Amino acid sequence: MTRATASAETVFSPASALPANSTNPATPVNSEPSPPSPLKTRSPWKKRLVATAKFLLFALIVAWIANRLSKDWTEISRYDWRPRPDRLLASGLFYLAAYLPSAYFWRLSIRWLGGAPGVFSAFKAFYVSQLGKYVPGKALVVVIRSALVANDKTKASVAAVCVFYETLTMMATGALISALIVAVWFREHWLYSALALLTALCVGLPLLPPIFVRILSILRVGKNDPTLQERFRALTWRSLFVGVGLTSVLWLFFGLSLWAAIGAIGLAVGSFWSSAHLLVAASALAVVFGFAVAVAPGGLGVREAALTILLIPFLETLLRAPENATFTTSAETLATIVALVQRLVSIVAEIAAVAAFYAVDFAFRLRRR
Repeated sequence: MTRATASAETVFSPASALPANSTNPATPVNSEPSPPSPLKTRSPWKKRLVATAKFLLFALIVAWIANRLSKDWTEISRYDWRPRPDRLLASGLFYLAAYLPSAYFWRLSIRWLGGAPGVFSAFKAFYVSQLGKYVPGKALVVVIRSALVANDKTKASVAAVCVFYETLTMMATGALISALIVAVWFREHWLYSALALLTALCVGLPLLPPIFVRILSILRVGKNDPTLQERFRALTWRSLFVGVGLTSVLWLFFGLSLWAAIGAIGLAVGSFWSSAHLLVAASALAVVFGFAVAVAPGGLGVREAALTILLIPFLETLLRAPENATFTTSAETLATIVALVQRLVSIVAEIAAVAAFYAVDFAFRLRRR
């Protein structure tokens, strides 16, 4: 008889169905029930400590974001610009839509590794975790996302591995796309292309299936679960290609968000498709460089600086158009305004998404009562 069969017979034996006050003939009458395992119980003070730590961390993130919004708004108020609410809204919606394929890829990766996260809980965890990137080091993104999605069928360790897998895939794809665009259309900026290609190699090489599995083995991820280590091999070349395809859509929507942000300051920017290559490359380079500087919360400062530099030639071209003849502001100033507007829009959009997810979750809970 195998161990699994013996275990099953023990669980489903007739003795297991006896009432609590019945005598099990297979068990001595004077035997006492074993005490509950201390690992399964948590003392009240530990629960209060964990709850307090979570609240303080949440309050810290909210305070930082509020302070950042205040500073950005004060900075942007110094400039003379003509805000268009419809374009601001469009920029925010495009920004949020950009994360949908990446969130889907993250959930798909967890399922490949044997997890079973719910659709709503997975997308909620993904968007809520975006607030964690405003803490230096960005490690809080992994903590928040894996904790929110963990359940009886989904291990937090698996979710955490998939956070790295999804994020590195997204960044490698963005770096590669921007490197190719700059190399083809903007050869005079070959240094940007070289830096993007170097970033793509540094971020992308660990994703290659043999290397990724080896890294997890060296880090001893899932060391107590041999079946989990075997499941890591489910992240194959096909998985990687699926991730590259899905995250490529993300960068297209980031370009759309930037296009709407430029129109939001009052400039006539024309059709998106006429400048899609430039906007996608600028968005991807700014985000990737901001990600590379891990100590910058949310790429703060790095992303704005890169975006400002990359947008100046494009805005100079726009200012020469007859529709923008009334603008007397320099392209350098307009690029700074666009970068600040893009930052404000992204933060407000992320907060709105988190609020929406929790509102829907609260409504679901009320209906279940």
